[in-house]
Amino acid sequence: MWLRQPHVILRGHLLPVAERVEAGNMEKGAPRTASRLTTALLLLLPLLFALPSASASETELWDSGELEQDKNWTHTFSMATNDMFYCKPHSPDKGYADFTGWVNVSDDADASPDNVTIYINDFSYEPRAVLIKPGVSVTWTNNDSAVHTATKMDMGGHEEEEEDSPGFAAGATFVALATALIMTRLRQRGRRR
Repeated sequence: MWLRQPHVILRGHLLPVAERVEAGNMEKGAPRTASRLTTALLLLLPLLFALPSASASETELWDSGELEQDKNWTHTFSMATNDMFYCKPHSPDKGYADFTGWVNVSDDADASPDNVTIYINDFSYEPRAVLIKPGVSVTWTNNDSAVHTATKMDMGGHEEEEEDSPGFAAGATFVALATALIMTRLRQRGRRR
């Protein structure tokens, strides 16, 4: 009589956790296979903590805070990115559709290697778009009488990324596989006695 063993779904594939068991006896080679799988999973555990998550610096949300008249704020862009920014108090959803700008950080030949200043005048950013190299700083200076910000626009549900990050997914997969393997091994040991 064949008994069904637990399976785990990993990225859409159905994977057996252990070998089949016939009438309570292990098939030849199954203990060694399960032991090897357990050892491999335990060896991979430290690597899971080294995986970068989606909330790493490339998805960092930056914000100048409130800039009063004649105040400025500087941010250094360390890696390639294409960030849209806006003014929180005067955002597009409040009717200021044109009060946005772009910082494109690239290794392109025409990207500026020099630090850049973006001026806030009459509810607009000047220039509205800059192309800079990694490691360059951008300074926003408020020349307007109203309080403004320079805030990176969240283009993809940043708060939810922690659970969707590669590190989280790999950790959850490891826990599911390790738990299933341990439970199977315990059941196998119980049947041998």
